[in-house]
Amino acid sequence: MLSRRDRDIIAMKGSPSDDGFVLNDLWLLVSGILVFLGLVTSQGLLLVVGSLVIIVWAATRFWNRFAFRGVSHQRTLSRKRAFVGDAIEYTISLTNDKFLPLIWLDIQDTFPVGLELPGAAIRGSGTELQRRHRITTSLLPYQRISWKYTMRCQARGYHRIGPVQLRSGDIFGFVAAEITIPQTVEVLVYPRVVELRQLILPSSHPLGEARGQRPLYQDPSRFRGLREYQPTDPMKHIDWKATARRGSLQTRVFEPVVSLNVLIALNAATSEHAWQGSNRRLFERSVTAAASVAKHAADRGFSFGLVSNAVAVYSGKWLSVPFGGSSAQLGMVLELLAMAAPYVVTTLADVLHAERDSLPPGATVALVTAVVLPALVLEVQDLRSRGYRVILLYAGDGVPELPLPGVPVYRLGRELDAVEEEAREPVLAH
Repeated sequence: MLSRRDRDIIAMKGSPSDDGFVLNDLWLLVSGILVFLGLVTSQGLLLVVGSLVIIVWAATRFWNRFAFRGVSHQRTLSRKRAFVGDAIEYTISLTNDKFLPLIWLDIQDTFPVGLELPGAAIRGSGTELQRRHRITTSLLPYQRISWKYTMRCQARGYHRIGPVQLRSGDIFGFVAAEITIPQTVEVLVYPRVVELRQLILPSSHPLGEARGQRPLYQDPSRFRGLREYQPTDPMKHIDWKATARRGSLQTRVFEPVVSLNVLIALNAATSEHAWQGSNRRLFERSVTAAASVAKHAADRGFSFGLVSNAVAVYSGKWLSVPFGGSSAQLGMVLELLAMAAPYVVTTLADVLHAERDSLPPGATVALVTAVVLPALVLEVQDLRSRGYRVILLYAGDGVPELPLPGVPVYRLGRELDAVEEEAREPVLAH
């Protein structure tokens, strides 16, 4: 809410144009001549007309100077964070804290795509991401008016409401004044989260379990016994003393430990070349899948992190959340995914290569992408050769463009479309 001093400054900046003042000054000159002629010729009609014009001129100048003084505009949200499909109570308040009324007032508030106000007058402003919420009213002296709406969050994103433009005119209709109040409010809408069992067969465990039959690595501190050496065994695990006693290579066996570390790698690219643009439908599919993996990992107590070649809104850096298992980890990941824009700063293969040193031993890389390109295939092969497990959650249409040998592939396109359609039906019914 603006202070009185700030509102006064903005109101003076929003005064009518110089052309309006020239016209008023011309009328003042004409009225002065009429009054002079009335006095010289003793014509009462000329005196009355000239005096009325002077009074009107003075009134319009006074109104123009003080119209928006004491006028304040305020927005109130019941909460500033929500998920797709949630409803938020949204209130707009307008106060006229002075004796001078506003006969008519036009309020035009910049309103983003992705948020909806059922029952409100919303119109486009000629740009893709900006619309105008318009209210027309009047304000009596010392009056406060409020409008309450149920705002529906239709799309993931970092949505900004405002600035607002107020426009009004004097009672005679000679001049109009307007101000722009720069204050904004922001709403962060998290991506849709789906239970993985809705996307993947219940018998599948794509991220692994705390205990299982397919260990990703062995814990060297938990010795279990010896066995005959196999070509796939690491050389550092050979027990040379046991080998000398038995006359054949013996290797140490340790307790298997399944990785509880999951790296969610989101590919923001939806086509082979940057000049082909971004497919927003496929990108939103990928974000939903990444958010669902994060929720799955958090529910099972995994340590997880996020990397992506997508950039955050109002930022030029790729998305990155370090590994963590705290209660705040899911919130940090969802917040970045909410702000993810469908623009890339580099390839996901380059991001994975740069983040490779931060990967814990035996981690699982959950690769979420709508397109599989040769550079990504090579990077996946390198990760697997280093002992990391990689799974592919494919958010594109059909099948992946290139095969990934040894990598489990989960095609989520059809399932994600069904989830989106199911979520859209209640909104259409409403």
